[in-house]
Amino acid sequence: MHIDNYKVKSKNDFKLSKLETSSTFKQPEKKELEKMLLNDTEKIAALQYKLYAENRQSLLIILQGMDSSGKDSSIKHIMSGFNPQGVLVHSFKHPSDLELDHDYLWRHYLKLPERGQIAIFNRSHYENVLISKVHPKLILAERIPGIDSIGKIDKNFWAKRY
Repeated sequence: MHIDNYKVKSKNDFKLSKLETSSTFKQPEKKELEKMLLNDTEKIAALQYKLYAENRQSLLIILQGMDSSGKDSSIKHIMSGFNPQGVLVHSFKHPSDLELDHDYLWRHYLKLPERGQIAIFNRSHYENVLISKVHPKLILAERIPGIDSIGKIDKNFWAKRY
């Protein structure tokens, strides 16, 4: 996809209300798409090699979506141009007992990519934030000191937690 049509050209006189809100994007032909994919794959491989060689930064990609939303297949397609030795994929399901013995971010910290590496998170701590607000009883399973009933999960609790 050519993203130039969607870039803000000037920092001066920028007004969101003046931007076009509809698009007449024309899907390229299959051969053109394959050519674009090959070109992008080569760029990705070069950037991954540079990331590894410089060993200064890392890349974290987070895919968040409902069950059956295509996260796994997206990972497969997105990563087709990467060297698998430099990519780690982590799926975050229901927390284990060990993970529940720590704060809700602990298990995510453990899986952060080292410098020069790429990590993909299939789900993230964002889900914990959303689900625990909708279903506060899940907070009780986290064994947080002083929180032993749903009644203790109030506005003050949420303000301190996030």
